[in-house]
Amino acid sequence: MVMGLLRGADPELIAEESLSLAATATARAIEATSSDQKTLSESILVAPFLYRDYLVGTAMLEADDAAQADRGTEIGERLERKIAFYATHLPKETLPTGSILKNAMLLWMGRISPPGMSTGPEQRLDASGAVERLAAHVRLIAAHIRHVEKAG
Repeated sequence: MVMGLLRGADPELIAEESLSLAATATARAIEATSSDQKTLSESILVAPFLYRDYLVGTAMLEADDAAQADRGTEIGERLERKIAFYATHLPKETLPTGSILKNAMLLWMGRISPPGMSTGPEQRLDASGAVERLAAHVRLIAAHIRHVEKAG
């Protein structure tokens, strides 16, 4: 989605930032829609750490070196900081839509963009269509939670 707009960007950085943003937005959508789904909301925030486990496992297999497991601590600490960053900009129990979501995504675009880009983060964000995709995801999650609660 954004890799074509961000020549020279670090794919691992984009993956970590994107997973952290999406997980936080999803968790906030769940919290805003239902106070009974706290466990689900918290479990969604673990998704980026599954990515970390995948990276570390892959590195260990490729290098045939168990010492690569040390990378897990470093990646985990980075992910914790990223989740905390997005948690600050997407308030608890608030549906991340409109300007709240767009502002967080502007920060995301700035964080994933390599230096020296010829366009600003807002232009790149608009060109990517990412806001519309994540907003649709948030609405879908909220609708699903409401449906599950009505059915239950």
